[in-house]
Amino acid sequence: MASIVSRAGNPLPAVRLEPEEITRILGPKRESRRLVPLSSIPRHVQDAVIAAEDQRFRSHIGVDFLGIGRAMVANLKKRRFVQGGSTITQQLAKNFFLSPKKTLARKLREAELAVVLELRFSKAEILEMYLNKIYFGQDGSMGIYGIEEAAGFYFSKRAEELSLEESALLAGIISSPNRFSPFRDPKAAKGRRNGVLSRMHRLGTIGENERRLASAAPLGARPRPANHRLAAYFVDYIQRVTADDLGDEKLYSAGYRFHTTLDPVQQAAAEDAVVQGLAEVEKTPRRPGEPLQAALVAVDPANGELTAMVGGRNYGATQFNRAANARRQPGSAFKPFVLLAALSEAAAGRGQTTLSTIVSGAPVSFKTPQGLWTPENFDGKSYGDITVRTAIENSVNTSTVRLARDVGLEKVAETARAAGIASRLPPLPSMPLGSFEVTPLELAYAYATIASRGVRFEPFPLFSVTTDDGEILLEKAVQWKRAIDPRAAYLAGYAMEGTLERGTARAAGAMGIRFPASGKTGTTDDNRDSWFVGFTPDVVCAVWVGHDSGADTGLTGARGALRIWSRFLRSLYPEAGPVALVVPDGVEFAEIDPVSGLLATSDCPQRLREAYLAGTAPKEACPLHPVHPVADTLRKGFQGIGDYIRNLFK
Repeated sequence: MASIVSRAGNPLPAVRLEPEEITRILGPKRESRRLVPLSSIPRHVQDAVIAAEDQRFRSHIGVDFLGIGRAMVANLKKRRFVQGGSTITQQLAKNFFLSPKKTLARKLREAELAVVLELRFSKAEILEMYLNKIYFGQDGSMGIYGIEEAAGFYFSKRAEELSLEESALLAGIISSPNRFSPFRDPKAAKGRRNGVLSRMHRLGTIGENERRLASAAPLGARPRPANHRLAAYFVDYIQRVTADDLGDEKLYSAGYRFHTTLDPVQQAAAEDAVVQGLAEVEKTPRRPGEPLQAALVAVDPANGELTAMVGGRNYGATQFNRAANARRQPGSAFKPFVLLAALSEAAAGRGQTTLSTIVSGAPVSFKTPQGLWTPENFDGKSYGDITVRTAIENSVNTSTVRLARDVGLEKVAETARAAGIASRLPPLPSMPLGSFEVTPLELAYAYATIASRGVRFEPFPLFSVTTDDGEILLEKAVQWKRAIDPRAAYLAGYAMEGTLERGTARAAGAMGIRFPASGKTGTTDDNRDSWFVGFTPDVVCAVWVGHDSGADTGLTGARGALRIWSRFLRSLYPEAGPVALVVPDGVEFAEIDPVSGLLATSDCPQRLREAYLAGTAPKEACPLHPVHPVADTLRKGFQGIGDYIRNLFK
């Protein structure tokens, strides 16, 4: 048995681990910045920045009158603004205290503040502040500020590891990060870098041989991996849900720590599943068009913690969080709540629906204010009498709307709201087929109510916000309540296991899901939305795939979202599967024939272990496969012989 012991060998009841840092954000401009002392910044980095931005930095008093004169002459010659005369100290004063608006009054104030800074701080202190403050470009919605962050963004290394040529490249970027970015225009970036190296040579900070070798070197820009900033969409979500409580002033205060429910292992697996899953989906034949997008939400059904969130395939390209903000039709992914409503009524003694209850799958029509509405099955098939389980496993629309009609649309809506669907549920015949809109976050938490055996959790992404010394600014507690009868929730989850074993998600087996799991596919009209929401006792995961425009993806829930879901779940269970669902009190099992829904006979070609509310299992034998009298006599005879032999050896 594994145990935790101290260095002295004494057993420890628990160990507190330092939480993993996800990201750092400074200021409302979403500055990505890591502060470093000047002693950790190589001398050639400092010299390169001085050569590029302020050649007389070490000698002027904050304002360089020679530089201002030179800039004025150059601007007059070109009859436009081509050079600036601001020193490093002036740039620092502008960034700290002034707006970027170019006016004479602001320039005079800038010069005044620069002189004050020179009187108050040493040159080393000013340079350190500048190198930690200056803007180096954009990474999606995040601004890259400071030499340490710039070194990581452009070269995947720390500032102290920068070479001479890399230092010159970063120094050259400062004047125009967009124009001289090595990722956007390598030729312009190299020309600017070599110009900085030539200035350094003229200033005597490097020799001719150093200049020549560095100028001949390749750019060497290596963007850090796409997942360098784990959970970018989740970080955005945390800022949004805490903004009202904290306000902007505290939200962006340096040193404040946000302790979240994020599971870094699950988050990394979720981001990989979305990227790799979409790449796999896009290899399959489908209609050409805009790139696919995806969203993924993972929830712990034991405590309601939001453990992973991905709001799109590339945060750098688009910061819109589809997981929390995109409202799309769930389609058949809503059908489990129709089943849940019917089972809840039965558990309350107001209905008789079981998983083996027979319901018609024949064509059906409903009168609506817009005229006659006739739902069709996605696979185009016409079904006869089938069990409720088969209707869920094969996602039969005609049977589902009949079941919803029998239970009552109001009761279906009431059950869905109890589970966590907060969106408007119009009382229309098409509502049971998911003809309204939800967010992936909303649907994930509604499924979590089923996975948790009826306990509904409010979205719970954050434990607390504290100061650097541990003072609590904001503290959150999980909000939950018993919303659904645990027996009904268990039966609904048990039915959805069949979706992966025999139903619309049976392809999950070929994708590596060879352990018990529950879930449901969802596909909306014209293949606009591909959904799969599924769970084990450990995790609930909702995945949506589609186009932002709502265009046809050519994907069903099984061909799109299921691939991403399976990849994510497989990474969580690489060797052993999850524990089995715990059967609540008041549930019994019976061997039935899956076609008739009645007790299986020895002649039934298929047998299914079905779950029931206690006392509701069928009592009649399957009439479709009656036992032949002779065969029954022989079976009883062999059974008697077997019993006699076993008694002899007792």
